[in-house]
Amino acid sequence: MIVNKLYNIDCRNTQYNESDLIISDPPYNIGYSYLEYNDKMNETEYFELFKTFKGKRCVFIHYAEETIKYIVPSMGVPTKTVSWVYNTNTKKQHRMISWYNCEPDFSKVKQPYKNLKDKRIIKRLAQGFEGADLYDWWNIDLVKNTSIEKTEYTNQIPEEVISRIIRTTAKNNDTIIDPFNGSGTTCVVAQKLNYNWIGYDVSKKAIEIANKRLEPLLNNLFKQ
Repeated sequence: MIVNKLYNIDCRNTQYNESDLIISDPPYNIGYSYLEYNDKMNETEYFELFKTFKGKRCVFIHYAEETIKYIVPSMGVPTKTVSWVYNTNTKKQHRMISWYNCEPDFSKVKQPYKNLKDKRIIKRLAQGFEGADLYDWWNIDLVKNTSIEKTEYTNQIPEEVISRIIRTTAKNNDTIIDPFNGSGTTCVVAQKLNYNWIGYDVSKKAIEIANKRLEPLLNNLFKQ
């Protein structure tokens, strides 16, 4: 496959290399309203979907219950998990981010110190420390209708979520792959962080939306 390109195909018809880092929020299989995709496989088919990625370096974003029920039996116990939490009017206010056959280094991304009046924090700031290492829970807002990054896609992952995954996990020569590309957030962030990327999606409309997001980034690259 040519890198830095989107493909309108089923990811199960592809192969992956050792230098590929797979990052995605796969179909949730809970009847979610995706573009041109019926989000309701039978259980056997859903198990088999994740077996496709067994042994590969993967980071999946999913609800905790479905992760435990489907992904873990198919791929094994993750090496690391993070709770991504957010305010919403729905019953589910968090998702699980799980690492398989790879592990993040949370020291690579800093977050602001909480207690700026603490003498130890004051000293650290004076010494040039940028902040604390990431915790194993991430409080990041959902993409809302008023968000700058919002597209017409129905279920869009915030760029900050993907950015933290890539910055803590990816190696220099990695190609970032999203087998369930959706609105293209993974590929957009990979491009911004100067990684090669590939996106797959069965929805032609989703590919069009993602290409529209990527176009100005790629045009700017060609102008440099």
